[in-house]
Amino acid sequence: MIAKIEVNKRYFREAYRSGKHGWEAKPSPYVLRCLDRLRGELPGAALLDVGCGEGRHAIAAARRGFRVTGADFEPLALRRARAAARAAGAAVRLVKADALALPFRAKSFDIVLDFGCLHHQRKADWPAYRRSVLGALRPGGFFILSAFSPRFRFFKGTGRSWHIAYGAYRRCFTKKDLCALFADDLRFLALREGTDGLWHALLRYK
Repeated sequence: MIAKIEVNKRYFREAYRSGKHGWEAKPSPYVLRCLDRLRGELPGAALLDVGCGEGRHAIAAARRGFRVTGADFEPLALRRARAAARAAGAAVRLVKADALALPFRAKSFDIVLDFGCLHHQRKADWPAYRRSVLGALRPGGFFILSAFSPRFRFFKGTGRSWHIAYGAYRRCFTKKDLCALFADDLRFLALREGTDGLWHALLRYK
């Protein structure tokens, strides 16, 4: 029997191979606004993009002067991110890594960015995710997060908080979920539910 995490990985491998995945090729406007805000406060800061995929946000951050590391568990996504960064003239370090066990020196990043990684983690793995991400973030550092809300199309009107489709696990979060997961250690500077069905948050490590 194949472990659930391996099934999830197979989904992403096939999604990147086929191009049938549904996520945007362009950076999120919310992420860009956060990057523009933070480059004024932390010029040249070290930024980690967790679940960087093909590099859209990592490249955008590098173009704004951040020292960027992108992490993803899918080699094909990293190869494409490397090619895209090279084509854009963007300096991005890319590392094969699992979000639940990031292999970086403790407290080595000023900013951690997660656009769409957390909502693929099972509830049982939330504590490991939290430890891993906060382990990489310096005190006083910033966490940019976008994750599914109950308004996202997979969940809207269903009353369900999770589902599995084509092997991929997806979960939506309530405001209470996010506060319970992060509020002990991070202060919410912004939290809004977008019309795209995602929570968009900016937090700061206390």
